[in-house]
Amino acid sequence: MKDKVIEIIRKACALDETVSESSELQMLSLDSLSFVSAIVDLETEFGICFDVDELTVFSWTTVGDVIKAVEERINA
Repeated sequence: MKDKVIEIIRKACALDETVSESSELQMLSLDSLSFVSAIVDLETEFGICFDVDELTVFSWTTVGDVIKAVEERINA
């Protein structure tokens, strides 16, 4: 699951860059539209839903935070 989240975020980046759990979202080549696209892909992939206020790159600090949020929703 963790690898799939990282892959989805990496694919949303405008540049070909290394993405890991510790990658800071604001340092990646993500704009608001590509980040929302990644969130929608995560929702589809894992059958979960995020709140509207979480649809911004500023909602989380790192990719690890996104992974944790996905895990929480899967286990809810």
